[in-house]
Amino acid sequence: MPQTLSRRSFFSLGIRTETPSEDALRAHVFRRLTLAAHPGDVARARDQSPHELAMSLIDEGYAAQPSAESLIDPAEMNPEDFVGWWMKNLWSPEATLRDRMTWFWHNHIPSSFEKSELIYIAAQQQLLETHALGNFRDLLQAITIDGAMLRYLDGSYSEGDDPNENYAREVMELFALGVGNYTEDDVRVAARGLSGWLVDYETKEVRFDRDRHYDRPLRFFGVRKRWTNESIIDAICDQPACARHVAAALYRHLVGAEPGGERLDELADVFRSNDLEIRPLLEAIVDHPDFFQHVGGRAKSAVEYLVGVIAAFGTDSLSPDPWVLWNLGQVPFRPPNVAGWPGDERWLTASQLLARTSLLFQAELSDRLISALEPDVDKVLEHCGIYDASQSTRDAMQQAADEFPFDATLELLLGIALASPEFQLA
Repeated sequence: MPQTLSRRSFFSLGIRTETPSEDALRAHVFRRLTLAAHPGDVARARDQSPHELAMSLIDEGYAAQPSAESLIDPAEMNPEDFVGWWMKNLWSPEATLRDRMTWFWHNHIPSSFEKSELIYIAAQQQLLETHALGNFRDLLQAITIDGAMLRYLDGSYSEGDDPNENYAREVMELFALGVGNYTEDDVRVAARGLSGWLVDYETKEVRFDRDRHYDRPLRFFGVRKRWTNESIIDAICDQPACARHVAAALYRHLVGAEPGGERLDELADVFRSNDLEIRPLLEAIVDHPDFFQHVGGRAKSAVEYLVGVIAAFGTDSLSPDPWVLWNLGQVPFRPPNVAGWPGDERWLTASQLLARTSLLFQAELSDRLISALEPDVDKVLEHCGIYDASQSTRDAMQQAADEFPFDATLELLLGIALASPEFQLA
């Protein structure tokens, strides 16, 4: 295992533990329901309570339209261009809850360039964005026969008499049910029911070949009948474990903690009773005191960190090549495995923090930022979305302001703020 700073030791670097201020809570809402608190966001939201702000960001997410119109023809792009296009969407000040949830689903139900072409990856990104705030059942139905997923988990050309079981296993273990909520027989039956789909290597079309599909009755979750991909996914979504598994994953992502048993029961009931519609689950998570009790409750992933840094510097000061994400260990559509990227303290390894700090030296402050931002500790902290900073962070910044040349003060203050423990935590 890589060397990590435990959450306890990371907090011991100086993060405060008392009740966060209203502005700290507003910044927390922006970090969790978009991807960053951009400069000015919190100030513009001071006429709303943190709770009102959270609910308004949900409304804005549902009002936002998918970004398909801004995607240029994938035939004219390469993978690096595509990653750069998506990252620009994520770090845009106009990014909404739809962007946050698209990123969440990509990590929850990932695919990879390693086994798929850009035409299918681009189509899957649009699929995720379209369904990001809709219905989980519809999302799972769509991604089951998505070209990138058929390639990634070997569903393409899977034949009913001898099917590939990869997707059947992962859709239950990772995407929908969780370990212990299905059997090996369930995997074997599901693989047969999902068979018959292929990605045509010549026409690039995804199509169904009935002759490759298993078309005899089988017993799946207690029901014996002829199964199709639609009925297999419906049966999986109808399992009680599905609502619990997805609710727990979204809770961890948005709240930054594990839900207690009673709390998870409540959320699963909401999700299940609304036929797996995502909005009621989102509202149930956000419209509860525990959403505001975990400020700085989890480490930022590399993408979250980069989005926050870009928000602070602006793209006219720092617009890194998308492959800077290689150094940070998180390139979209290149997950380490089918489980996606970890959401734990591995983002606080010494090597990760070194890579993040190194990124800060790439910035050359624009005249716009130099003119707009006074090299003052409080103003720089607010600019970076850090409220209620620890005394140790403030002392380090003040020492830099007092002891180093005035023509480098702003760079130093921004660097310390963005490298601080407060900024590493979501």
